[in-house]
Amino acid sequence: MFVNSVYFCFIIGLLILVQTSYSYDTDHLTNLGAFCSNDSSLGPPNLNPIDDSSAKLIRTIENGSLYTIGAGDDKVWLLHLWGYNGYDYGFAYGTLLKEQITQLIPRAWAHFEQRIIDELDKLKLPKWFEDMVVGKGLAFALDFQNTIVEKYIDKEIYEEMRGIADAANVNYYSIRRLHMLGEITRGRCSLFGLWGNATMGGKTLQLRALDWDTKGGLQDFPVITIYHPRSEKLGHAFANVAWAGYIGTLTGMSSTQMGISEIGIYFSDDTFGDESMSGLPFIFVERHILQYSETLDDALSFIANVKRTCHLVLAVADGKLGTARMIQYSHSLVNFFDDQNLQPLAEWHPRLPNAIYCGMDWLCPSRQYKLYKQILSQYGHITPESSIQNITSIAKTGDLHVALYDLTDMIMYVSNARGTNETGPLEAYQRQFVKIDLNIEFARTHAFFK
Repeated sequence: MFVNSVYFCFIIGLLILVQTSYSYDTDHLTNLGAFCSNDSSLGPPNLNPIDDSSAKLIRTIENGSLYTIGAGDDKVWLLHLWGYNGYDYGFAYGTLLKEQITQLIPRAWAHFEQRIIDELDKLKLPKWFEDMVVGKGLAFALDFQNTIVEKYIDKEIYEEMRGIADAANVNYYSIRRLHMLGEITRGRCSLFGLWGNATMGGKTLQLRALDWDTKGGLQDFPVITIYHPRSEKLGHAFANVAWAGYIGTLTGMSSTQMGISEIGIYFSDDTFGDESMSGLPFIFVERHILQYSETLDDALSFIANVKRTCHLVLAVADGKLGTARMIQYSHSLVNFFDDQNLQPLAEWHPRLPNAIYCGMDWLCPSRQYKLYKQILSQYGHITPESSIQNITSIAKTGDLHVALYDLTDMIMYVSNARGTNETGPLEAYQRQFVKIDLNIEFARTHAFFK
Protein backbone atom coordinates (compact mmCIF):
# COMPACT_ATOMS: atom_id res chain seq x y z
CA MET A 1 0.00 0.00 0.00
CA PHE A 2 2.88 2.37 0.87
CA VAL A 3 4.59 1.67 -2.48
CA ASN A 4 1.36 2.35 -4.37
CA SER A 5 0.86 5.62 -2.49
CA VAL A 6 4.41 6.74 -3.25
CA TYR A 7 3.94 5.84 -6.91
CA PHE A 8 0.65 7.73 -7.08
CA CYS A 9 2.20 10.84 -5.50
CA PHE A 10 5.06 10.63 -7.98
CA ILE A 11 2.62 10.47 -10.89
CA ILE A 12 0.60 13.43 -9.61
CA GLY A 13 3.81 15.44 -9.19
CA LEU A 14 4.87 14.53 -12.71
CA LEU A 15 1.50 15.60 -14.08
CA ILE A 16 1.70 18.96 -12.29
CA LEU A 17 5.11 19.45 -13.90
CA VAL A 18 3.72 18.49 -17.30
CA GLN A 19 0.76 20.82 -16.85
CA THR A 20 3.08 23.70 -15.98
CA SER A 21 5.41 22.92 -18.88
CA TYR A 22 2.62 22.94 -21.45
CA SER A 23 0.68 25.90 -20.10
CA TYR A 24 0.73 28.35 -23.00
CA ASP A 25 -1.71 30.70 -24.67
CA THR A 26 -4.50 29.42 -26.90
CA ASP A 27 -3.52 31.80 -29.72
CA HIS A 28 -0.37 29.72 -30.14
CA LEU A 29 -2.49 26.58 -30.49
CA THR A 30 -4.81 28.19 -33.01
CA ASN A 31 -1.86 29.25 -35.14
CA LEU A 32 -0.36 25.77 -34.94
CA GLY A 33 -3.57 24.19 -36.17
CA ALA A 34 -4.97 26.72 -38.61
CA PHE A 35 -5.70 23.81 -40.96
CA CYS A 36 -8.02 22.16 -38.42
CA SER A 37 -11.40 23.31 -37.14
CA ASN A 38 -9.91 24.53 -33.89
CA ASP A 39 -11.98 25.88 -31.03
CA SER A 40 -10.02 26.78 -27.93
CA SER A 41 -13.06 28.09 -26.03
CA LEU A 42 -14.41 26.13 -23.07
CA GLY A 43 -18.00 25.13 -22.42
CA PRO A 44 -19.80 25.17 -19.07
CA PRO A 45 -19.92 22.02 -16.92
CA ASN A 46 -22.86 19.68 -17.48
CA LEU A 47 -24.79 19.81 -14.21
CA ASN A 48 -27.85 17.84 -15.36
CA PRO A 49 -28.70 14.90 -13.08
CA ILE A 50 -28.08 11.51 -14.65
CA ASP A 51 -31.29 9.59 -15.31
CA ASP A 52 -30.93 6.17 -13.67
CA SER A 53 -34.56 5.07 -13.98
CA SER A 54 -35.38 1.52 -15.04
CA ALA A 55 -36.32 0.58 -18.59
CA LYS A 56 -40.05 0.44 -19.35
CA LEU A 57 -41.44 -2.35 -21.52
CA ILE A 58 -43.53 -1.19 -24.48
CA ARG A 59 -44.09 -4.29 -26.59
CA THR A 60 -42.90 -7.87 -27.05
CA ILE A 61 -42.99 -9.94 -30.25
CA GLU A 62 -41.30 -13.07 -31.48
CA ASN A 63 -37.52 -12.48 -31.25
CA GLY A 64 -37.83 -8.95 -29.91
CA SER A 65 -38.83 -6.63 -27.08
CA LEU A 66 -39.05 -2.86 -27.17
CA TYR A 67 -38.43 -0.67 -24.11
CA THR A 68 -37.81 2.99 -23.42
CA ILE A 69 -35.22 4.27 -21.00
CA GLY A 70 -34.84 7.81 -19.71
CA ALA A 71 -37.56 10.43 -19.61
CA GLY A 72 -38.94 13.43 -21.46
CA ASP A 73 -36.85 14.84 -24.29
CA ASP A 74 -33.92 12.57 -23.43
CA LYS A 75 -35.78 9.27 -23.68
CA VAL A 76 -34.15 6.55 -25.81
CA TRP A 77 -35.56 3.44 -27.46
CA LEU A 78 -34.03 0.30 -25.95
CA LEU A 79 -34.42 -2.61 -28.35
CA HIS A 80 -33.74 -6.24 -27.46
CA LEU A 81 -33.29 -8.74 -30.30
CA TRP A 82 -32.93 -12.52 -30.22
CA GLY A 83 -32.08 -14.65 -33.22
CA TYR A 84 -30.52 -17.68 -34.85
CA ASN A 85 -29.50 -15.59 -37.86
CA GLY A 86 -29.31 -12.03 -39.10
CA TYR A 87 -32.77 -12.15 -40.65
CA ASP A 88 -34.29 -13.00 -37.25
CA TYR A 89 -32.62 -9.92 -35.80
CA GLY A 90 -33.68 -7.69 -38.67
CA PHE A 91 -37.30 -8.78 -38.90
CA ALA A 92 -37.85 -8.20 -35.18
CA TYR A 93 -36.07 -4.85 -35.46
CA GLY A 94 -38.18 -3.70 -38.41
CA THR A 95 -41.40 -4.88 -36.78
CA LEU A 96 -40.83 -3.06 -33.48
CA LEU A 97 -39.49 0.20 -34.94
CA LYS A 98 -41.32 0.35 -38.26
CA GLU A 99 -42.70 3.84 -37.72
CA GLN A 100 -39.33 5.30 -36.70
CA ILE A 101 -37.46 3.61 -39.56
CA THR A 102 -39.89 4.77 -42.23
CA GLN A 103 -39.54 8.36 -40.98
CA LEU A 104 -35.77 8.38 -40.56
CA ILE A 105 -34.55 6.86 -43.84
CA PRO A 106 -36.00 9.36 -46.35
CA ARG A 107 -35.23 12.31 -44.10
CA ALA A 108 -31.63 11.32 -43.39
CA TRP A 109 -31.03 10.35 -47.01
CA ALA A 110 -32.27 13.69 -48.37
CA HIS A 111 -30.03 15.59 -45.96
CA PHE A 112 -26.84 13.58 -46.43
CA GLU A 113 -27.26 13.40 -50.21
CA GLN A 114 -27.39 17.18 -50.43
CA ARG A 115 -24.57 17.64 -47.94
CA ILE A 116 -22.26 15.23 -49.77
CA ILE A 117 -22.96 16.89 -53.12
CA ASP A 118 -22.33 20.34 -51.62
CA GLU A 119 -19.10 19.30 -49.88
CA LEU A 120 -17.76 16.75 -52.35
CA ASP A 121 -14.44 18.54 -52.76
CA LYS A 122 -13.80 18.40 -48.97
CA LEU A 123 -14.37 14.70 -48.36
CA LYS A 124 -11.02 13.19 -49.45
CA LEU A 125 -12.66 10.84 -51.95
CA PRO A 126 -11.04 9.33 -55.07
CA LYS A 127 -11.56 11.40 -58.21
CA TRP A 128 -13.34 8.52 -59.96
CA PHE A 129 -15.86 8.32 -57.11
CA GLU A 130 -16.46 12.07 -57.16
CA ASP A 131 -17.07 11.89 -60.92
CA MET A 132 -19.52 9.03 -60.38
CA VAL A 133 -21.48 11.00 -57.78
CA VAL A 134 -21.66 14.02 -60.09
CA GLY A 135 -22.45 12.06 -63.24
CA LYS A 136 -24.62 9.22 -61.97
CA GLY A 137 -25.87 10.39 -58.58
CA LEU A 138 -25.04 9.40 -55.02
CA ALA A 139 -27.37 6.37 -54.98
CA PHE A 140 -25.63 4.87 -58.03
CA ALA A 141 -22.19 5.57 -56.53
CA LEU A 142 -23.06 3.93 -53.21
CA ASP A 143 -24.49 0.89 -54.96
CA PHE A 144 -21.23 0.62 -56.90
CA GLN A 145 -19.29 1.01 -53.65
CA ASN A 146 -21.26 -1.90 -52.23
CA THR A 147 -20.12 -4.13 -55.11
CA ILE A 148 -16.53 -3.37 -54.11
CA VAL A 149 -16.95 -4.17 -50.41
CA GLU A 150 -19.65 -6.85 -50.30
CA LYS A 151 -17.18 -9.76 -50.39
CA TYR A 152 -15.73 -8.51 -47.10
CA ILE A 153 -19.06 -8.08 -45.28
CA ASP A 154 -20.62 -10.91 -43.28
CA LYS A 155 -23.68 -12.21 -45.14
CA GLU A 156 -25.64 -12.11 -41.88
CA ILE A 157 -25.32 -8.30 -41.96
CA TYR A 158 -27.08 -8.17 -45.32
CA GLU A 159 -29.69 -10.61 -44.04
CA GLU A 160 -30.34 -8.34 -41.07
CA MET A 161 -30.88 -5.42 -43.45
CA ARG A 162 -33.28 -7.55 -45.51
CA GLY A 163 -35.21 -8.48 -42.39
CA ILE A 164 -35.58 -4.81 -41.47
CA ALA A 165 -36.69 -3.91 -44.99
CA ASP A 166 -39.28 -6.72 -45.14
CA ALA A 167 -40.78 -6.02 -41.72
CA ALA A 168 -40.79 -2.21 -41.99
CA ASN A 169 -41.82 -2.26 -45.67
CA VAL A 170 -38.94 -0.03 -46.75
CA ASN A 171 -36.58 -0.33 -49.70
CA TYR A 172 -33.69 -2.69 -48.96
CA TYR A 173 -31.30 -0.70 -51.14
CA SER A 174 -32.11 2.47 -49.20
CA ILE A 175 -31.04 0.76 -45.98
CA ARG A 176 -27.88 -0.58 -47.58
CA ARG A 177 -26.95 2.84 -49.00
CA LEU A 178 -27.39 4.43 -45.57
CA HIS A 179 -24.73 2.06 -44.27
CA MET A 180 -22.27 3.02 -47.02
CA LEU A 181 -22.35 6.69 -45.99
CA GLY A 182 -19.98 6.26 -43.04
CA GLU A 183 -16.96 5.65 -45.28
CA ILE A 184 -17.65 8.98 -46.98
CA THR A 185 -18.68 11.29 -44.15
CA ARG A 186 -16.73 9.73 -41.22
CA GLY A 187 -17.07 12.53 -38.64
CA ARG A 188 -14.76 14.36 -36.28
CA CYS A 189 -15.00 12.85 -32.83
CA SER A 190 -13.11 12.38 -29.55
CA LEU A 191 -12.18 9.41 -27.41
CA PHE A 192 -10.26 8.31 -24.39
CA GLY A 193 -9.40 5.12 -22.55
CA LEU A 194 -8.43 5.44 -18.86
CA TRP A 195 -7.47 2.85 -16.29
CA GLY A 196 -5.46 2.20 -13.15
CA ASN A 197 -4.26 5.33 -11.34
CA ALA A 198 -6.06 7.64 -13.78
CA THR A 199 -9.51 6.72 -12.48
CA MET A 200 -11.38 6.51 -9.20
CA GLY A 201 -10.94 2.99 -7.85
CA GLY A 202 -8.80 1.94 -10.82
CA LYS A 203 -11.79 1.33 -13.08
CA THR A 204 -11.46 0.98 -16.84
CA LEU A 205 -13.37 3.83 -18.50
CA GLN A 206 -13.82 4.75 -22.14
CA LEU A 207 -15.22 7.79 -23.95
CA ARG A 208 -16.88 7.82 -27.34
CA ALA A 209 -17.95 11.36 -28.32
CA LEU A 210 -19.58 11.54 -31.77
CA ASP A 211 -19.22 14.96 -33.40
CA TRP A 212 -21.25 14.33 -36.53
CA ASP A 213 -24.05 16.08 -38.40
CA THR A 214 -26.88 17.27 -36.12
CA LYS A 215 -28.97 18.52 -39.06
CA GLY A 216 -29.86 15.14 -40.54
CA GLY A 217 -32.49 14.25 -37.96
CA LEU A 218 -30.71 11.18 -36.62
CA GLN A 219 -31.13 12.37 -33.02
CA ASP A 220 -34.92 12.19 -33.40
CA PHE A 221 -34.67 8.39 -33.45
CA PRO A 222 -32.00 7.25 -30.94
CA VAL A 223 -31.87 3.51 -30.38
CA ILE A 224 -29.73 1.29 -28.17
CA THR A 225 -29.93 -2.23 -29.53
CA ILE A 226 -29.07 -5.24 -27.36
CA TYR A 227 -28.29 -8.31 -29.47
CA HIS A 228 -28.85 -11.76 -27.92
CA PRO A 229 -27.52 -14.51 -30.21
CA ARG A 230 -29.13 -17.96 -30.19
CA SER A 231 -26.41 -19.38 -32.44
CA GLU A 232 -22.63 -19.43 -32.09
CA LYS A 233 -22.27 -17.99 -35.59
CA LEU A 234 -23.69 -14.70 -34.27
CA GLY A 235 -21.03 -14.36 -31.57
CA HIS A 236 -22.01 -13.07 -28.14
CA ALA A 237 -24.33 -10.39 -26.76
CA PHE A 238 -23.46 -6.76 -27.38
CA ALA A 239 -24.99 -3.28 -27.25
CA ASN A 240 -25.04 -0.98 -30.27
CA VAL A 241 -25.79 2.75 -29.87
CA ALA A 242 -27.22 4.23 -33.07
CA TRP A 243 -30.53 5.26 -34.68
CA ALA A 244 -33.62 3.48 -36.01
CA GLY A 245 -32.62 1.07 -38.78
CA TYR A 246 -28.86 1.61 -38.47
CA ILE A 247 -27.04 -1.62 -37.65
CA GLY A 248 -23.43 -0.59 -38.23
CA THR A 249 -21.41 0.21 -35.12
CA LEU A 250 -20.02 3.60 -34.24
CA THR A 251 -20.56 3.29 -30.48
CA GLY A 252 -21.07 0.30 -28.22
CA MET A 253 -20.06 -2.22 -25.57
CA SER A 254 -19.98 -6.00 -25.52
CA SER A 255 -20.88 -8.61 -22.93
CA THR A 256 -17.17 -9.47 -22.82
CA GLN A 257 -16.45 -6.09 -21.13
CA MET A 258 -15.09 -4.45 -24.26
CA GLY A 259 -15.80 -1.05 -25.74
CA ILE A 260 -15.14 0.65 -29.08
CA SER A 261 -14.54 4.27 -30.13
CA GLU A 262 -13.67 5.85 -33.50
CA ILE A 263 -12.53 9.14 -35.04
CA GLY A 264 -12.57 9.93 -38.75
CA ILE A 265 -9.24 11.55 -39.67
CA TYR A 266 -9.11 14.42 -42.15
CA PHE A 267 -5.91 16.12 -40.96
CA SER A 268 -3.38 13.30 -41.03
CA ASP A 269 0.39 13.36 -41.50
CA ASP A 270 2.98 11.23 -43.26
CA THR A 271 2.77 8.55 -40.56
CA PHE A 272 -0.54 7.40 -42.06
CA GLY A 273 -0.65 4.96 -44.95
CA ASP A 274 -2.80 4.89 -48.06
CA GLU A 275 -6.61 4.91 -48.21
CA SER A 276 -8.87 2.66 -50.28
CA MET A 277 -12.58 2.18 -50.85
CA SER A 278 -12.01 -1.59 -51.11
CA GLY A 279 -12.20 -3.41 -47.80
CA LEU A 280 -14.47 -3.96 -44.83
CA PRO A 281 -16.28 -0.67 -44.01
CA PHE A 282 -15.16 0.50 -40.61
CA ILE A 283 -18.67 0.43 -39.11
CA PHE A 284 -18.59 -3.34 -39.60
CA VAL A 285 -15.01 -3.64 -38.34
CA GLU A 286 -16.24 -2.07 -35.10
CA ARG A 287 -19.32 -4.25 -35.00
CA HIS A 288 -17.24 -7.40 -35.53
CA ILE A 289 -15.05 -6.45 -32.56
CA LEU A 290 -18.07 -6.06 -30.27
CA GLN A 291 -19.86 -9.12 -31.62
CA TYR A 292 -16.99 -11.62 -31.78
CA SER A 293 -13.88 -10.48 -29.86
CA GLU A 294 -13.46 -12.11 -26.45
CA THR A 295 -10.34 -10.16 -25.47
CA LEU A 296 -8.33 -7.09 -26.41
CA ASP A 297 -5.85 -9.34 -28.23
CA ASP A 298 -8.68 -10.72 -30.38
CA ALA A 299 -9.70 -7.21 -31.37
CA LEU A 300 -6.19 -6.03 -32.16
CA SER A 301 -5.46 -9.15 -34.19
CA PHE A 302 -8.64 -8.64 -36.21
CA ILE A 303 -7.74 -5.00 -36.91
CA ALA A 304 -4.22 -5.98 -37.94
CA ASN A 305 -5.42 -8.58 -40.44
CA VAL A 306 -8.70 -7.19 -41.79
CA LYS A 307 -8.86 -5.47 -45.18
CA ARG A 308 -8.94 -1.86 -43.93
CA THR A 309 -10.12 1.22 -45.83
CA CYS A 310 -9.79 4.87 -44.73
CA HIS A 311 -7.85 7.02 -42.26
CA LEU A 312 -9.19 6.56 -38.73
CA VAL A 313 -8.21 6.46 -35.11
CA LEU A 314 -9.87 3.65 -33.17
CA ALA A 315 -9.79 2.80 -29.49
CA VAL A 316 -10.53 -0.55 -27.88
CA ALA A 317 -10.69 -1.03 -24.12
CA ASP A 318 -10.98 -4.26 -22.14
CA GLY A 319 -12.45 -4.16 -18.64
CA LYS A 320 -11.21 -7.68 -17.91
CA LEU A 321 -7.58 -6.71 -18.51
CA GLY A 322 -8.00 -3.17 -17.22
CA THR A 323 -6.37 -1.39 -20.15
CA ALA A 324 -7.00 0.27 -23.52
CA ARG A 325 -5.28 0.76 -26.86
CA MET A 326 -5.48 3.48 -29.50
CA ILE A 327 -5.05 2.44 -33.11
CA GLN A 328 -3.78 4.51 -36.04
CA TYR A 329 -5.67 2.96 -38.94
CA SER A 330 -5.47 3.11 -42.72
CA HIS A 331 -5.72 0.78 -45.71
CA SER A 332 -1.99 0.05 -45.83
CA LEU A 333 -0.86 0.67 -42.26
CA VAL A 334 -1.89 0.05 -38.67
CA ASN A 335 -0.13 1.11 -35.46
CA PHE A 336 -1.12 0.23 -31.89
CA PHE A 337 -0.52 2.68 -29.05
CA ASP A 338 -0.68 2.47 -25.27
CA ASP A 339 0.16 5.12 -22.70
CA GLN A 340 3.90 4.60 -23.20
CA ASN A 341 4.09 5.21 -26.96
CA LEU A 342 0.97 7.31 -27.64
CA GLN A 343 1.06 9.43 -30.79
CA PRO A 344 1.14 12.11 -32.06
CA LEU A 345 3.75 13.12 -29.51
CA ALA A 346 3.65 16.92 -29.38
CA GLU A 347 3.50 19.75 -26.88
CA TRP A 348 -0.25 19.90 -27.51
CA HIS A 349 -0.72 16.11 -27.11
CA PRO A 350 1.41 14.94 -24.16
CA ARG A 351 1.41 11.41 -22.85
CA LEU A 352 -0.32 10.54 -19.58
CA PRO A 353 0.17 7.37 -17.51
CA ASN A 354 -2.73 4.92 -17.79
CA ALA A 355 -4.39 6.94 -20.54
CA ILE A 356 -4.89 7.06 -24.28
CA TYR A 357 -6.84 9.92 -25.84
CA CYS A 358 -7.48 11.80 -29.09
CA GLY A 359 -9.49 15.01 -29.54
CA MET A 360 -11.38 15.62 -32.80
CA ASP A 361 -8.61 14.76 -35.30
CA TRP A 362 -4.98 13.70 -35.55
CA LEU A 363 -3.51 17.17 -36.19
CA CYS A 364 -5.90 19.43 -34.30
CA PRO A 365 -3.78 21.11 -31.61
CA SER A 366 -6.23 23.23 -29.64
CA ARG A 367 -8.90 20.49 -29.53
CA GLN A 368 -6.33 17.85 -28.57
CA TYR A 369 -4.84 20.05 -25.88
CA LYS A 370 -8.24 21.04 -24.52
CA LEU A 371 -9.21 17.38 -24.03
CA TYR A 372 -5.84 16.67 -22.42
CA LYS A 373 -6.26 19.56 -19.98
CA GLN A 374 -9.67 18.35 -18.86
CA ILE A 375 -8.45 14.79 -18.35
CA LEU A 376 -5.50 16.16 -16.40
CA SER A 377 -7.75 18.32 -14.21
CA GLN A 378 -9.65 15.22 -13.07
CA TYR A 379 -6.72 12.79 -13.12
CA GLY A 380 -6.69 10.23 -10.33
CA HIS A 381 -10.38 10.53 -9.49
CA ILE A 382 -12.06 10.29 -12.90
CA THR A 383 -15.49 8.65 -12.97
CA PRO A 384 -18.17 8.54 -15.68
CA GLU A 385 -20.02 11.23 -13.74
CA SER A 386 -17.01 13.54 -13.53
CA SER A 387 -16.31 12.95 -17.22
CA ILE A 388 -19.85 14.00 -18.08
CA GLN A 389 -19.72 17.06 -15.84
CA ASN A 390 -16.19 18.31 -16.39
CA ILE A 391 -14.53 16.70 -19.44
CA THR A 392 -16.79 16.34 -22.48
CA SER A 393 -18.93 19.39 -21.65
CA ILE A 394 -16.00 21.71 -21.06
CA ALA A 395 -13.96 20.33 -23.97
CA LYS A 396 -17.15 20.65 -26.06
CA THR A 397 -17.04 17.28 -27.79
CA GLY A 398 -19.93 14.98 -28.67
CA ASP A 399 -22.43 17.03 -30.68
CA LEU A 400 -24.62 14.16 -31.91
CA HIS A 401 -24.18 11.67 -29.10
CA VAL A 402 -21.84 10.85 -26.24
CA ALA A 403 -21.27 7.52 -24.53
CA LEU A 404 -19.20 6.83 -21.41
CA TYR A 405 -18.39 3.18 -20.75
CA ASP A 406 -17.62 1.81 -17.30
CA LEU A 407 -16.10 -1.46 -18.50
CA THR A 408 -15.35 -2.64 -14.97
CA ASP A 409 -18.93 -2.53 -13.69
CA MET A 410 -20.58 -2.83 -17.15
CA ILE A 411 -22.50 0.45 -17.03
CA MET A 412 -23.04 2.72 -20.04
CA TYR A 413 -24.05 6.39 -19.97
CA VAL A 414 -25.54 7.90 -23.15
CA SER A 415 -26.78 11.32 -24.25
CA ASN A 416 -28.21 12.51 -27.57
CA ALA A 417 -28.47 15.86 -29.32
CA ARG A 418 -31.69 17.85 -29.09
CA GLY A 419 -34.35 16.50 -31.42
CA THR A 420 -37.01 18.31 -33.39
CA ASN A 421 -39.48 20.13 -31.11
CA GLU A 422 -37.36 19.34 -28.05
CA THR A 423 -36.01 21.91 -25.63
CA GLY A 424 -32.66 22.61 -24.04
CA PRO A 425 -29.11 22.68 -25.46
CA LEU A 426 -28.49 21.28 -28.95
CA GLU A 427 -25.29 19.40 -28.21
CA ALA A 428 -25.42 15.98 -26.60
CA TYR A 429 -22.53 16.82 -24.27
CA GLN A 430 -24.67 19.48 -22.55
CA ARG A 431 -27.81 17.36 -22.21
CA GLN A 432 -29.02 14.80 -19.70
CA PHE A 433 -27.36 11.38 -19.78
CA VAL A 434 -29.22 8.10 -19.37
CA LYS A 435 -27.60 5.33 -17.32
CA ILE A 436 -27.92 1.79 -18.68
CA ASP A 437 -26.92 -1.15 -16.50
CA LEU A 438 -25.77 -3.70 -19.06
CA ASN A 439 -25.56 -6.43 -16.44
CA ILE A 440 -29.36 -6.26 -16.41
CA GLU A 441 -29.82 -5.78 -20.14
CA PHE A 442 -27.52 -8.59 -21.26
CA ALA A 443 -29.23 -10.94 -18.79
CA ARG A 444 -32.77 -10.27 -20.05
CA THR A 445 -34.59 -13.29 -21.41
CA HIS A 446 -37.30 -13.25 -24.02
CA ALA A 447 -40.82 -13.78 -22.65
CA PHE A 448 -41.53 -16.39 -25.38
CA PHE A 449 -38.57 -18.54 -24.34
CA LYS A 450 -38.68 -18.44 -20.54
